[in-house]
Amino acid sequence: MSSPPASPPPAPGHDARDREAVLHAIRHRRTADLKDLSPAPVPRATLHALFEAANWAPSHGRTEPWRLIVFTGAGRARLSGALNASAGLLNPALTEEARQGQRDRQNLAPVWIAVAAEPSVRPRMPLHEEQWATVCAVHNLLLAATAHGLVGKWITNAPSLHPNTARLLGFPGEASMVGVVYLGFPRADWPLGTRRPVEDKVRWVEE
Repeated sequence: MSSPPASPPPAPGHDARDREAVLHAIRHRRTADLKDLSPAPVPRATLHALFEAANWAPSHGRTEPWRLIVFTGAGRARLSGALNASAGLLNPALTEEARQGQRDRQNLAPVWIAVAAEPSVRPRMPLHEEQWATVCAVHNLLLAATAHGLVGKWITNAPSLHPNTARLLGFPGEASMVGVVYLGFPRADWPLGTRRPVEDKVRWVEE
């Protein structure tokens, strides 16, 4: 006589402690100015945990279009150079003093992550869906960073989104940048945050 089928395991998040851990990371995720980041290096194992979290983002058609390049130590100069070159294309009158000021500010962060969406060939999805999926991956990464005691700043200015930046970093021609994430441990206290009441942003339709 065959054994009855085993009961499926409970879905993750059914435990109150799991739910609170997720909600805690959401409520305490913060954007920090680069000057508020500690120069202390972030362990590679910690960064790998963040990338595993990013890798579980949703994507239409299961295309998983997010692509990341991580820059630390002297390697940050590669990304700095690409951003500087794109800034020069956007503003040929940019002075060397302004360029150096930007490099000095960027170097306050120990970890830089260039993020791009690389569209799939099969199944082919609209570019905006691939970009939105990559944005979800970045948000997963930032929530995982919070859980590991890290804060960061997600930059989406014109140089960070410029096709020239993607080209100089070696992303495929069809890839599009979704910005640069700067990460580090907070230099001092954890940043505070506020939000307007959720009731101001939600409508209910029940009849």
